[in-house]
Amino acid sequence: MELTGNGLNKGSHMYFYSASQNAKKLLYYPMAAGEFYCNGEYCVERDNYNNILAMYVLDGNITARQNDIELDAQKDELLLIDCRRAHKYFTESEAHTLWVHFNGNNTYEWFHEITAQKGQKIRCGRQTAGCILNVINKIRYNQNEYDISSELYSLLCDISKVNYIYNGNKTAERIEDAKKFIMSNYDKNISIRDMSDAVYMSASYFSKIFKKNTGFSPYDYLLLIRIDKAKELLKQTDDTVESIAYKTGFNSLSNFICFFKKEMGVSPLRFRNIKF
Repeated sequence: MELTGNGLNKGSHMYFYSASQNAKKLLYYPMAAGEFYCNGEYCVERDNYNNILAMYVLDGNITARQNDIELDAQKDELLLIDCRRAHKYFTESEAHTLWVHFNGNNTYEWFHEITAQKGQKIRCGRQTAGCILNVINKIRYNQNEYDISSELYSLLCDISKVNYIYNGNKTAERIEDAKKFIMSNYDKNISIRDMSDAVYMSASYFSKIFKKNTGFSPYDYLLLIRIDKAKELLKQTDDTVESIAYKTGFNSLSNFICFFKKEMGVSPLRFRNIKF
């Protein structure tokens, strides 16, 4: 439906969505979504609205206030707001936004993980805006709730993989280079210092930024690469478990078995015998 008033200009639309009990139990589901053309009178203030708001600024700016924190989102930035707590957002000039209020499944776990890594204001690409627009259109044309849930999941994944430091900075490229270095040298006795030196960073700064961008510490990322390579060798070769341990960079058989069981829940030999 088209809206005017409360600082909304002509062309502003919003759509409500009523989720089934099945969607509320198993899926991600929107509660409302829309595209707004805002003027300087636009302001929303609530004590509580039981969902998460994702608002993408296509043009202009939106300011959000919550917990004594103020965030000013500009063009191509996304705001994430936990609407269960008192909040306010507004513009004193103009803004063109795409937005969706959503809930379901493990939505709040996603919110806490994303904001812990990136904050509540995230610089994104237009692909993120496209995800929200797809949700809006699927609600508008009464699409299947599973398709809507899939689109919201894509939105969460897209936000999560956005680099912590975005345009105009080489840090994201260096993290990708570090991942390539690890992939090429996982079978060697490499240290955090080796990884950081490969991308011209200090070890402490590298560790901090690597985790912000990937969700893993450099050491945990290295271990997972080693375990994945070990799984391939267990399935594709007749090499002994001890041989595979050393081929994948572990310094002892016991360490390899310990890490493998921790990650997979079974021993390397038991894994080798699992049918896929």
